[in-house]
Amino acid sequence: MKIPHGDLDRWPDPAGANARRSVLAQDLVVEGDVTSSGPIDMHGKIIGSMRAPDIVIAGSGRVEGSVVANDLSVLGAVSGMISARNVQLSPSAVVHADVSHERIAVEAGAELEGRLQSRA
Repeated sequence: MKIPHGDLDRWPDPAGANARRSVLAQDLVVEGDVTSSGPIDMHGKIIGSMRAPDIVIAGSGRVEGSVVANDLSVLGAVSGMISARNVQLSPSAVVHADVSHERIAVEAGAELEGRLQSRA
């Protein structure tokens, strides 16, 4: 995780009107940091950090590190730290992370282990 702790305290700027969605494929493994000014669909694995305005971690997606976003939807797994304005954990989500948020929705079946900190 190379994101300085101060960057966890501020969320990314919203995506521009012309921002295109990036898709990280299921067979992709990234050892390092992923940053985008547009939305990201994560189907692969990241060992490091993710930062984008809108992130969807698909059922096959795995993040070992930190995730910083305005809107975060987790269907896969995250271990580390999450800082997002809006967090949605689906029934298939497995999250072992401290979560800093304004709003959070945890659906029945989601696994969540960690501390929650509201920043509302």
